Amino acid sequence: MTVYSDATIDTNAAYQRIKQFIRKTPLEECKELSRITRSQVYLKMEHWQRTGAFKIRGALNRMLQLSEEEKSHGVITASAGNHGLGVAFASELLEMKARIVLPVSASPTKIKMLNHFGCDIVQAGRDYDESEDVAYRIEKDCDLTFIHAFEDNRIIAGQGTIALEILNELPEADVLLVPVGGGGLISGIGIAAKQIKPEIQIIGVQSEASPAMYRALKANRAIESPIEKTIADGLAGRLVSPNILSTIQHYVDDMLLVTENDIVKAILFLLENSRTLVEGAAAVGVAALLSDKISVEGKKCVVLLTGRNIDTETIRDILNNVYFKKRPKP
Repeated sequence: MTVYSDATIDTNAAYQRIKQFIRKTPLEECKELSRITRSQVYLKMEHWQRTGAFKIRGALNRMLQLSEEEKSHGVITASAGNHGLGVAFASELLEMKARIVLPVSASPTKIKMLNHFGCDIVQAGRDYDESEDVAYRIEKDCDLTFIHAFEDNRIIAGQGTIALEILNELPEADVLLVPVGGGGLISGIGIAAKQIKPEIQIIGVQSEASPAMYRALKANRAIESPIEKTIADGLAGRLVSPNILSTIQHYVDDMLLVTENDIVKAILFLLENSRTLVEGAAAVGVAALLSDKISVEGKKCVVLLTGRNIDTETIRDILNNVYFKKRPKP
């Protein structure tokens, strides 16, 4: 079993490789969250990244290291949407072909955004894990290079560059709250951050509707978890990689769960107090603070806002529900 570590994850090299193609996203204090939690809470605005999500970092770091032969054949990936956008962006930059396999339940907004790039889109599988199986079959049949969404040392290193930006700007940070799906992001963040500041706390957050990593940590082994419908679709997955699980056990201090209602409240809170719109997967860290799943009193806490690619229909439903609840009865 592999544990990704600072011996295999070169975050500094990754940053030098990708920095000219990405945005150095802002780190801004959220005064209202600071007041509520009696701490200093900063938001890492990675939802302002190009393609609207952090995934571009890992995709670029991986694909900038492809051989000329691999580029000539093209790449394939499986994605809930945001990783696919990162691969599509990188493939356009490198002038190569890309095929993106999405679940049949994929977000219409993310599909529409993918259509802006010159990539082939395949919808197959009920969820990410089934889409990944389809992508692996196509890879073999068509002689493509598979770009994994999280289980790849180059992907992990790319995602970890976020920690470099955070600790360069706020070296006194005590806690980082990180959304967790497959675990590539928090693995990269944990490895990079603890190399710089070993005492920093790395806390992962998942939705109760898709708690695979949380349950695997409790069971101390990779297990399959059922998925319920979730607004945090970017974090949904039934299966856990044993290698990623081992890495998280080494570098992550705790894993929390939040409810769907907690996530919706967090989306609204950010819209109302920071005038910023995020997707469900990006809001879980704020949800954990607002629902008292963790206390950061007296500390400096950074919450990663990882993406903004939320469906218009979902936004409408959230706002309408709030509006109609507040309307006076006739």
